Order: sequence, then structure tokens, then C-alpha cells
Amino acid sequence: MWCPQCKSEYRDGITVCADCGVPLVKTLPVEIDPSPAQRQARALDRADSLEQMRALSDGNKAYVEMQAKYEDMKSTAYSFMLVGAAGLILMALIFAGMIPLQFAAYMKSIMGIVMGGMFFLFLVIGIRSYMQLGSLKQKVLKETEDTDAAKSWFFDQFSAKSVDVSLDIQEQEPLQQKFFRRSHFMKQQLQAQFPDFGEPFVDYLTEQFYEELFPQD
Repeated sequence: MWCPQCKSEYRDGITVCADCGVPLVKTLPVEIDPSPAQRQARALDRADSLEQMRALSDGNKAYVEMQAKYEDMKSTAYSFMLVGAAGLILMALIFAGMIPLQFAAYMKSIMGIVMGGMFFLFLVIGIRSYMQLGSLKQKVLKETEDTDAAKSWFFDQFSAKSVDVSLDIQEQEPLQQKFFRRSHFMKQQLQAQFPDFGEPFVDYLTEQFYEELFPQD
């Protein structure tokens, strides 16, 4: 069995190419020897497919927006501080006798130690989370500045048409192949221009810019 796209050979029983994701055929059509540019494009297609498979298998590399982290941290801080403070006030009212509960003395002591410790821990977590909001806010601003700089540069340099022309994209190419080739090209350009950006952030920018350039995809 052969892959009609990358020309890889497979044993009987396999029906889909592992690299290209297209159905295998029993024989390959006779064709003229591909040009160096075509061979290079095929090599890039296979490299892109492998890169995408590695990215999908490694969820730890997924980029999380700083704004989302900031909102999560803020929610955690206020929630834990509110629960911790409310719980400690409640415990204080119980032990002051303002909220009468029928418990034995030793049960009240145990409850005070356990529940009081838990509410105090909540309050500490909330305060620590709140103290981290300042540094996260600075990272949000830095992320916004980096995103704006990258977007301004990229869209000054490239358009959907110029990307396709640079890659010699053909209309009849499969959509998945176009996506891999365009994404790989865009990522390379961003990494070359902004070498200080981490790879997850570059992947995030590539995805955002791709959606703006090729909304029809």
C-alpha cells in the first residue's frame, strides 16, 4: 500500500497514511519526477504533520493567556479571603456565645481547632493569591505589548495572498496541508523576528494571526 501524497510505502492492512492522514492506494500513478521545489514542499508537509502531532500529544505546551491567569487568580483570592474571613467571624460568634450551639465542651474545642484552622488556611491562601495579582498584572501588560508589536509587524509584512505566494500554495491542495504549511511559515517568521518569545507564545500568536488572515478556513 502506498500514500498518494508523500509516496510512503505501508504493509497490507494499513489503510491511512500516518503522516498525511489520507487513504492509501495499492499502486502509485506514473508521474514526472518532481522538481526540487515540489520535493521540498513535500518534506515540509511531512515535517509539519509530525510537528502538529507532537503538539497535540503534549498538552503541557499549550499557552494560557495572562489575562485568563489574572482573572483566575483574582477569583481565587477573593473567594478564599471571603470564605476564610466569614468562617473565622462565624467561629468567633459561636465561641462568644452569640450563636448558641448545643455541643459538649470538648466538641466545641475540636470544632474550633479544626474549623478555625481550615478557615485560617483559606484566608492565608486568599491573601497570598491577592499579593500575586500585582506581578500578574504586569505580565498582562507585557503580553499585550508583545502581542500588539508582533501583530503590527506581521500584518505590515504579510497578507493572506503574500503568504500563499511565498509558499506557492495551490488552490487544489488539501485544506489540512495548506494549514500546516501556512502555520509553519508564519511561526518561522515570528520566531526569526522575535527570538525572545517563548515557543508556546509564538504558537498562540500564529493561531491568532492565522484566524485573521484565513477566516474562511
